[in-house]
Amino acid sequence: MRDIRSVLYATAFLFAVAVLVLRGAFLWIEYRAALTRAEAATQDLTLLMEEYAKRTLETSDLLLGDIIAYARSKGGIGTLSETEETKEFLSGLMRRSPASDLFLIVDRDGHLVATSIQQASMPVSFADRTWFKAHRAGAESFVGGAIFGRISNELLYTYSRRISDLNGEFDGVAQVGLRPNFLQNLSRADADTENVTLGIWGRDGRVIARTGLTQEQLDSGVGRTVLFTEKEAQRTGTYRENDPIDGIERIISFRRLDRWPVTVTASIPVATALSAWTKGLYWSAVIATIILAAFGWLTWFGVRLSKETERAQRLLQSVNEELAEALSDKVTLLQEIHHRVKNNLQVTSSLLQMQARRFPDENVKAAFQETQDRLRSIGLIHDLLYRKETGGTINLRDYLNRLIDEISATYGAQARGITVDLDAEPIAIDLERAVPLALAVTEAITNAFKHAFEPGQGGRIQVGAQRYDNKVEIVVRDNGKGVSGVTENDSSLGMKLIRAFASQLGGRFTLESERGTIFRLVIPA
Repeated sequence: MRDIRSVLYATAFLFAVAVLVLRGAFLWIEYRAALTRAEAATQDLTLLMEEYAKRTLETSDLLLGDIIAYARSKGGIGTLSETEETKEFLSGLMRRSPASDLFLIVDRDGHLVATSIQQASMPVSFADRTWFKAHRAGAESFVGGAIFGRISNELLYTYSRRISDLNGEFDGVAQVGLRPNFLQNLSRADADTENVTLGIWGRDGRVIARTGLTQEQLDSGVGRTVLFTEKEAQRTGTYRENDPIDGIERIISFRRLDRWPVTVTASIPVATALSAWTKGLYWSAVIATIILAAFGWLTWFGVRLSKETERAQRLLQSVNEELAEALSDKVTLLQEIHHRVKNNLQVTSSLLQMQARRFPDENVKAAFQETQDRLRSIGLIHDLLYRKETGGTINLRDYLNRLIDEISATYGAQARGITVDLDAEPIAIDLERAVPLALAVTEAITNAFKHAFEPGQGGRIQVGAQRYDNKVEIVVRDNGKGVSGVTENDSSLGMKLIRAFASQLGGRFTLESERGTIFRLVIPA
């Protein structure tokens, strides 16, 4: 019995040690997890802050650009005055940008010229402001630190741009003021961001905007903290430090904007991040008991869940295999359809060629030939779709290369001494737009072969395609005799077709005569 008791004591002791060690390990893991969650929360908030700051500054930059353009259109700041026209213009900008709370225009001496809100009765000067001095010294733009507005009488942060006269000399400043309401809304107390503090700082550490900032704290900054000393070269990161403003140890994440001289931060007090863990420390005994009871259930549940997961994976694999087979069949069917369409178009083209031989009239034969050219251009599209799994799109460069070869052979380019050059980008065109585009380009190239060069005269045809500004431009240029007397409103069938195809594509085409003929078709990308 003594041996049994010894075994029981030893078992109880070992069990107690095991529980203490395991619970201690769990407490350490929970401690690290709490800090990790807090770090992740601050990092997510800095991402939101970065996007907000970038969007706000970019929008403000555009609006100030409008103010600068307005001032120049009126002949400079010297011609502006406290008129309803200027105020209405600034008020209109505020309606366009709900995030903007104030617009100012000051002259080269720092005196207020115009504002978007009700002005003070006495003259207001901003010559002593840091942002004004920076612009007078040559700065084109400036993200100002937090200030107490002399017009709005509230805390603001500002962004301003230099206004130059026609000679490039300093003429004044256009400024937008913004309330830091976004910081207050984002840092509201909830489960994820309780006691969070958000901040926007200049590159020298001066405060631009901060959660809970008061007028007494306007001159505060973080220029001597880790953020602007040890981590000055880092674009983003997370660290722990006592806040120089309130003295609380915080977990701080930061991101530096690329284009703007601004750093955004989000911080959570370490005590707040560990509050749940601290409460859990007092319930360790209860948690240990629950863990022992739940371990067996979790094991059973895990086995059951793994079996269900395995069955689900087998079912998913079977469904994926069926979908892959169906997709393969669909691709094969579509390729077969394109192949049959191409063959039918070839047969139709051959029948037209045979029919054309029965007519002695060259004009009739030419009409048949033009129809064959159009059918050939459509057939090339289906041939490309048949040969390549392009998902219903064609590569415009590949298509034009083959189309040029076909048309050059038809019109005897080599025998006539005509060279055709292609300079095209690999632009993807969907099937719905490929057909009218192909027909329009075919008309342009065949017209060049038929009309640009006199009999026995060689020449050069250049075909180009490029994408720019969400548009696609196709140009067919020759160095022939030009389009004297021919306009894009010509009543010929070719011009009617090109006009119809351009309209169908939602684009426009032009014909120009410049050392030959230039056909230009521009359509949406």
